[in-house]
Amino acid sequence: MKVAIFDAFNGASGDMIIASLLGVTLKEQDLMKVVQSFSLELSFEIREVRKRGVVATRIEIEEKRKERKFVEVLELLERADIDAKVREDAKSIFEILAKAEGAVHGRDYRSAMFHEVGSDDAIFDVVCSAIGIRRLLDDGYRIFANPIRLGSGFVTTSHGTFPVPTPAVLEILKNSRLKVLFDGKGELLTPTATAILSYYCEGVFRYPLEVERISYGAGGYETEVPNVLRLILGFSELSDSVAVLETVVDDLSAEELGFALEKLREISLDVIAVPVVGKKSRSATLIKLITRLENAEEMALKLMKETGSLGVRIIPVYHRMIADREIKEKEVFLEDRRFKVRFKISKTLGTVKPEFEDVVKIAKELDMPIFKIYRLLRCEDVHTKRE
Repeated sequence: MKVAIFDAFNGASGDMIIASLLGVTLKEQDLMKVVQSFSLELSFEIREVRKRGVVATRIEIEEKRKERKFVEVLELLERADIDAKVREDAKSIFEILAKAEGAVHGRDYRSAMFHEVGSDDAIFDVVCSAIGIRRLLDDGYRIFANPIRLGSGFVTTSHGTFPVPTPAVLEILKNSRLKVLFDGKGELLTPTATAILSYYCEGVFRYPLEVERISYGAGGYETEVPNVLRLILGFSELSDSVAVLETVVDDLSAEELGFALEKLREISLDVIAVPVVGKKSRSATLIKLITRLENAEEMALKLMKETGSLGVRIIPVYHRMIADREIKEKEVFLEDRRFKVRFKISKTLGTVKPEFEDVVKIAKELDMPIFKIYRLLRCEDVHTKRE
């Protein structure tokens, strides 16, 4: 598995993300094209700098600040000459930013006027970052982020003076998989960088990694720790450590047991129930639940809560191999009707399997047996787009 890790050990900003991608998936011409496509009133300079002895790329941006509504930013994105995937990514990132601003200031993000969110600088940061990261994704990389240092103190914005991390940053973090550290001096993590990283990053990378390439993007601070964002590219055999949780219950009805299993499946990697003979030769059920090792104690408590069990065995599993996989949504045509189906694709095994819930929905709508839908979805021509 190809892996790209944003290592923000001393913060991250939009221009630092771009700088870390320069020479990897971005060139100066890409940045110039963004300025021209959006008619941005800004200029930038790329230069090599040293941050506490670390050689890094620095982008310095000068702009005439503009204020725009969220809908105006969307209109600019629609008109710009950029890749369709990048356009959709940028829209989603700006929506994350706008919703956070709207939540903090108590206003409708769709019609309110924004300052930093709608500026030329923000458009430049988001779109350039989206181009670079989308190229990593298209090249087969999965994106992760190590715990990010937030900083401390206060920062002055167009809305006034706020503590670090700013309310907008915290609002975005609340709905992300990013992990952070309340440490450092100054505003080390900006709202724009938070939105970009929260949109693309799957969380913290915890598996063995073979490092292949490193790139540094410099920030504007001079601190004791180098103010750089480190981008690490590498390869990992996809494996992780899990725990198997076990408990035996003999006092639940079939309906109660079924309800508990459904709730546990929503929050675990997998759950099974096996009929066994328990104490005093009573019929009982052995419940086995798989969860990530770091969540074992939390999941054990939930298992006890849902089943009424007084004890749960936690069995660490040293190593679990996982097939490299992804889920892609495709349009299919069956019985002259158009459907959207999610397919589980295993790159390791070369297998493709449609999502069960989507197959069930089609079977009901077409009034056909589910096995026939599975067979039809294996045919290549059902994925051909028709007007």
